[in-house]
Amino acid sequence: MISAETRYLLPSTLLLLCNLVVATYARSWDLAVVIGNEIDFFARNSTPMGHASIGEAIALTGVTYDDTTRTMYLSDVKNNVSIFSNDLTERNFTSTPLLKKEKGMHVDGIVFDAPSRTLLWVDALKEIIGKMHVPLNGEPGDPVVLHNLTGSNPRGIALDVCNSRIYWVNSNISNPSIECSNLDGSNRMIVTRENLYEPLAVAIDHAERKLYWIDDVEGIHFRIERSNLDGSQRELLVQNKRQQPVHLAVDNEAIYWSDLVHSAVWTMPKNAKPEDYPTKFKSYYDPRRDADPAGIVTRDNVGRIDCVTIPSATEKKMKLALASRPAPETFNNLTTSTEESDLTTESSKYCLNDGQLNKTSDTCRCKPGFTGPFCEISLCHNYCLRGKCTVDHRGLPECKCTGTFSGARCETDVCNGYCLYDGECSVQDGRPFCNCKYSKGARCEEPNDVAEICAIYCASDRVELPSISVTSCRCTDSNQTAERITLTNSFQNDMLLPIFVALTALFLLMIIVLSYYVNKLRRRPRIKRHYVVSKGVTPLTSRPQIPSNQCEITIENCCNMNICETPCFEPKLRNGVPRSNSMKKEEKNSLLDNMEGNSC
Repeated sequence: MISAETRYLLPSTLLLLCNLVVATYARSWDLAVVIGNEIDFFARNSTPMGHASIGEAIALTGVTYDDTTRTMYLSDVKNNVSIFSNDLTERNFTSTPLLKKEKGMHVDGIVFDAPSRTLLWVDALKEIIGKMHVPLNGEPGDPVVLHNLTGSNPRGIALDVCNSRIYWVNSNISNPSIECSNLDGSNRMIVTRENLYEPLAVAIDHAERKLYWIDDVEGIHFRIERSNLDGSQRELLVQNKRQQPVHLAVDNEAIYWSDLVHSAVWTMPKNAKPEDYPTKFKSYYDPRRDADPAGIVTRDNVGRIDCVTIPSATEKKMKLALASRPAPETFNNLTTSTEESDLTTESSKYCLNDGQLNKTSDTCRCKPGFTGPFCEISLCHNYCLRGKCTVDHRGLPECKCTGTFSGARCETDVCNGYCLYDGECSVQDGRPFCNCKYSKGARCEEPNDVAEICAIYCASDRVELPSISVTSCRCTDSNQTAERITLTNSFQNDMLLPIFVALTALFLLMIIVLSYYVNKLRRRPRIKRHYVVSKGVTPLTSRPQIPSNQCEITIENCCNMNICETPCFEPKLRNGVPRSNSMKKEEKNSLLDNMEGNSC
C-alpha cells in the first residue's frame, strides 16, 4: 500500500504554469473550454470572448483556474507537457512544467485550491489521486499520492472550496461509487453508490451547495443527477441518449457538459422546468479536425467564493415567497390613526427570535434558522415530519429523526416491510435491524427448521403457521409433523420429475411410430410382370422352352416410372374399360415388332 506521502513519479504528462500580467481585473469570460491545443473563452450567453492556441499542447483534457493569480492549469494526455493560459488573445507566453514525463499516465481532471495553493488531479491509468503544492514564489513541491485507487477506475474530480474537500467518481461498472475526502486524504467516505452504472464526471455548485455528476448507462443512455454534498435529496436533472458526455461544469445558472458523439458542449438550466431541454452551447463538429471538446471550467465555481455570505437555496426560496406576498388590504379606503402609525413604526425597531436591528436601514438581521422582515419565520416550522429540527452551521434546517423514520425530513419509515416472517424491526446506527422469531438472516428471510417452529409456535392440536409454506402442524408430536411435512415435500419433488420424464418419452415414441407408418403408406408398390416371347411362330409361354429362340422380358407399371424405358402394361386394377381379344393380339404383335432390335 502506497502511503499518502509516497512520492509520485508521474509518466507521460507535464503540467505547465503560465503567469500573464492582465491590465484590468474586470471579468472578461464566464466559461472556458479546452479542445485539442486550444482554449475557447465564452460569456454565459455563449458569446465568444477570446481564444488561445497553446503551441506545446496536443490533446488538452483537464482544466482549472486560479482567480487570485490569473493562472490557468491544464493537462495534456498526448504530450510531454500540460500547459495553462488565462489570456483571451493569441499571445506568446511562457510555460512552466510541473510534472516530469514517464510512461502510463492519463490526467483526466484537475482542481486547484487557492487558500492552500494545492493542485490535485485524478489519473485514470495509474488509478491514483495525486497532489502537489504550488507556491506563489519559488519551485513547486514534490508530487505525492493522496489516494491509491487500484481497481476503482477513477475519473472526474471536483473541489468543495468552502469545506476543503475533494470529490471524485469511481467508474468501475462492477462497483461504481462517488467518494470524497479532505485535502490531506483524511475522513474519506463514500457519498453514494446506489443506482450508479458508470459515473464519469463530477462538479460542485458552491452557490447552492450541491453535488452534480454524469452517469453513462450502458453506453447508450446517460443521466445527469445532483444531490446534497452528503448524497441526500438526490434529483434526476437530465436523462437522454445518443451522447457520450465526458466532462461536467456548473455555474450559478446552468450546467454544461462536453459530448464526444456530437463534438459539442451542451447546456441546460440547473433548476430546469418541465419544458426545458438540453441545447447546444457550442458545436465543434468539423470532419477535418481530429479533436473533441474536453475539460470545462466556470468562473462562478473557481473565482473568489465567499462561503459565509453565499445565500442558501432555502433562504432564496423564502425571500421570493415573502416578496410575492400581496400588500395588506385597506378597508373602505380608510387610513390608520396616528396612534396606529406610530405603533407600527415603533414595532419595526424590534426584531423577533433574538434578531439584531440595523438602525441605519431599520432592518433586522436574523439568527441562523429564522427569516422574514422581523425574523418571525422559523425554517424549522413544520419541517421535520417525525423528529426534532435543528439548524446547522450553514443556517439550514436539519432533522434528527426518531423511531424508525429517516430521510431529510424524517418522511420515510425504514422498517415498513423490511423484516420478513414476523420479525421485529428497529433502527440501529441509522439502519434497520431485524430481531427474528421463526427465521434467520439480515431480513429474517430464511425460515428455521419446521420442527423447531412447530415447537415454538403451535399451542393446540392444529394451528395455522403464518407466512410459512406449510399449512398446519400438530404440537403433540412435532417430530411426526416435521417428518410428515418433509415426506410431503419429498414426495412432490420425487414424483413430479419422473412423471414429466415419462410423458416426454411417451410423446417421443408416438412421434416415431407415426413417422414410420406415414413413411410406409407413402411408398407405392412397383408392379412387375414377366413374359416369354419368341420371334418365330412359336406361341408365347409362361416359361421359356428353348433358351436359344426365346427370351424373357420384364414389364413394369408405368405409373411408378418417370420415363417408361421398357414396354409396360396397364394393371387390371387401373383399367377402366375391358378390351377385346383382337385389341390384345394387336398389342402383342406391336410388342414383337418393337423387339426386332432387341439383343435377346
